[in-house]
Amino acid sequence: MSGTPPAQPTAASPQATVLLLATFADLYRQEVGAAEDVHRTLPFFGTALGIILGALAYAAGRLPKWADLGTQGGQISFAAAAALLGLAIIEAGCVLVFLSRVIVRRDYERIGPETAFRARMSALRAYHQARRTAGDDLDGELLRDMQQVLLDSYAKATPINRELNRRRYRLRRQAAVHLIRSLIWALAATTVILVADKLGFLPKANP
Repeated sequence: MSGTPPAQPTAASPQATVLLLATFADLYRQEVGAAEDVHRTLPFFGTALGIILGALAYAAGRLPKWADLGTQGGQISFAAAAALLGLAIIEAGCVLVFLSRVIVRRDYERIGPETAFRARMSALRAYHQARRTAGDDLDGELLRDMQQVLLDSYAKATPINRELNRRRYRLRRQAAVHLIRSLIWALAATTVILVADKLGFLPKANP
C-alpha cells in the first residue's frame, strides 16, 4: 500500500513544536473558558437590575397624581422625576436586549472528536508502514505527525472562538454601559423626589 497521508505534516524543530503545542493548547483553553465567563457575570446584572427596579418602584409609588400638584415647584419636580424614570426604564430595557444577545447560543469550535484523531493516526500509521517505517522510527514519525495535527486543530478552532468571545464581550460591555446609565437615572429620579418632598413641593403621602 502506498500513497500520501490526508495532509502532509510540516517539518519543524521538535522543541519548537512542543512549545507551540503547549501555547496553542493554553490559548484554546482560555477561549473555551471565556465562553462561560459571560454567564458567570449574569448574577451581577441581575442584582443591579433588582436595585434599579426597587428604586423605580419607590419613585413611582411616591409620585402623586398630576391633579394633586398644587404648586409650580411640584409640577417641575414631577416632570423632572418622570423624565428620569422614563430614561431609567429605557436604559434597563436596553440592558435586557443586549444581555439576551449575549446569552444566545453560539456555535463554538471544538477540536476532535476523539474518533477523528484515532482515524487520523491510523491513516498516518498506514502511510508510514507503507514506506517501511517501523519500530522507534515509526513512533517518532507518528508523534511528530500527531503533534502537527493537534497544532492544525488548535489553529483552526481558537481564532473562531476568539472572535465569538469578542462579540459577546462587546455586547456585554454595551449592557454594562446601559446598566450604569439606568442606575444613574433611577438614583437621580429618587433624589429629585426626596428633595422635592423635603421642600414641600409634593403632597404628603397617605399613611
